[in-house]
Amino acid sequence: MGVLSRGRIVDRLNLRITNDRSLVVSPLLQAKAAFDADSVDLRLGTHFLLPKAPPRPFFYPGSRSSKLGHQRVHIPLGHYLVVSAHETVLGATLEFVKLPYDISGQILTKSSVARTFVVIETAPWVHPGYRGCLTLEIANVSNTPLLLYPGRLVAQLILFEVPKAKPMPKQSGTYLAPVYPEAPIFREPEQDLAMIGIKTEHVQKPRVDVLPAERCSECLAKIVGTATRCSSCYSPIPSSQA
Repeated sequence: MGVLSRGRIVDRLNLRITNDRSLVVSPLLQAKAAFDADSVDLRLGTHFLLPKAPPRPFFYPGSRSSKLGHQRVHIPLGHYLVVSAHETVLGATLEFVKLPYDISGQILTKSSVARTFVVIETAPWVHPGYRGCLTLEIANVSNTPLLLYPGRLVAQLILFEVPKAKPMPKQSGTYLAPVYPEAPIFREPEQDLAMIGIKTEHVQKPRVDVLPAERCSECLAKIVGTATRCSSCYSPIPSSQA
């Protein structure tokens, strides 16, 4: 598996989009300066998922978790988002990326950003056939708050050719063609563990106390006023609770 050089990256970008071997990175702003010898620079997008305090005293990696843990915000170009010290946020690249069937990628934090003790991507591998804006797990591991400006360069994408790869007949996956940052998606723990032979009755579940009437039965968030849907997870609220 070899790293694609600047020339080979440009060649793939110049292929017609209908070609199975074509590469897409769009918009490619300041295109002449966007390439290093072996990578493409990526910019921070304008949409973010901010972590919310969980309704329980722990994070439960189950099927409802993607609805509960984050608040979506939009930061226009020219404005900034404050990430407190030792805090995290989910962002996305400004660029939409399409990898062909025979190329995989790795996202690395730009060195200038890394030297401020900010990690832009903690799950860096991009599989062949991926398409969408790349979700960035941004962690401020410094001791001071950080200002994030959408539109600035934050990461670089290194591309690798996959030997003997074959075209994919159909696109599938957990995160397919996202244009916003994506919250994590899980199945229930007992479903995953059943695949390796662990019976449901042997899977320990966290204790959840009986819910008071003023809390959502799905996510435990407080019900405000006479709302018909939960403001956190948007689940319908039974008339007995509204």
